[in-house]
Amino acid sequence: MEKFKSFVKSNKRTFFVLVLGLISFFCFNVTKNGIGSEIFGWLRLWKYSSFLIVLLSFYILFLKGKRVILANITLIGLLVVILETALFFVLGMPSAFKKDFSIIPLEDDHMAKQVGMYYSPDSIYTDFKLTETNDTSFNVHYSIDHWNKRITPGYDSTKTDYALFFGCSIGFGYGLEDNQTLAYQVQQQSSNVNAYNFCMSSTGTNHMLALLKFRDLSKQVTEKNGSGYYIFFWDHIYRSIGTMKRYTDWLHSAPYYTMEDEKLVRKKTFKEGRPFISGMYERLYQTNIVKYFETDLPLALNDGHFDLVTEMILESKKEYEKQFGNDQFYLVFYPSYIAYKADEMRTFKSYLTKKKIKFIDLSHVIEYHGGYTLPGDGHPNAETNKLIANFLLQKKKKQQLK
Repeated sequence: MEKFKSFVKSNKRTFFVLVLGLISFFCFNVTKNGIGSEIFGWLRLWKYSSFLIVLLSFYILFLKGKRVILANITLIGLLVVILETALFFVLGMPSAFKKDFSIIPLEDDHMAKQVGMYYSPDSIYTDFKLTETNDTSFNVHYSIDHWNKRITPGYDSTKTDYALFFGCSIGFGYGLEDNQTLAYQVQQQSSNVNAYNFCMSSTGTNHMLALLKFRDLSKQVTEKNGSGYYIFFWDHIYRSIGTMKRYTDWLHSAPYYTMEDEKLVRKKTFKEGRPFISGMYERLYQTNIVKYFETDLPLALNDGHFDLVTEMILESKKEYEKQFGNDQFYLVFYPSYIAYKADEMRTFKSYLTKKKIKFIDLSHVIEYHGGYTLPGDGHPNAETNKLIANFLLQKKKKQQLK
């Protein structure tokens, strides 16, 4: 104790600065907690300044006390804060925003708890978007039935076959009317098929599996024969593993699946099932280092990710077979902008083949570009769905003949 008192006395100026820094950081937190959701640039600068004062003081004190390891650790932290502060100015002193990542308490049988994102039953949504030049990209309506799925108009009770569609906004028909979706086009181009659209915007493979686990979809389908189509595009992998960007943007309450002892298990949501990783994402995603370098975590996809996602697809296939009594379940590669490396796609397809998941590759039937999309938006337009429906039916027929 005497030695410590002597050390404090001989370094009283440094300790005084350290105390000021701690007081400054405490006052910053009080001020931050007393304002709204926006943490203004000047307030963030206050935080960085407090951090720098505290870390620099500790670094000096550790050096003088000959605590080399602690000094080096503090130096690393100091350099990180200096880089974070420098990039803060490079980015123009942007604000940060508070976001609530808590999970709303719901009953176990509530669809939002089991499936995550869903559409309210018996409802009509109006959706519109403007381009950068303030022209109308689309102004449409989405009709949702009693079972939370999008209505495909033109149902014919005399038809004996069905076509089920799973996937995200591409299959759902974002920016399109009910009679412009891929499901509708397949129904129109088939002589004996009624189509059912179970797609949900902004979702991934995990949502499809959660839906099939939550609800027996065969109770909504009167036809006895048919096929299920999972309309896939590459971002589903990132959504299904809950990367930092997607988790912090909209997927914190999405279904979380992981592999344990080579088996797929459900662990509630990304927020609840992996608290350490999700907590780290919540703290990192608004840092200036992440924003400047446009970083996402994990940094790259690996075999574990491909194994996990394809296992979800396999379990979805099994659930489909259990409910509908046939194995006519297909993953469909929808054409889109290339967002993957060639070796990543080869690896993904190898896992599909290994697990005997049938797939129909339409990724190269057209060279996807603005002519196939909505004005000012990357989603496919009605004519593209009409074209892809034709390709899909042709490919499906060829696969059945083999």
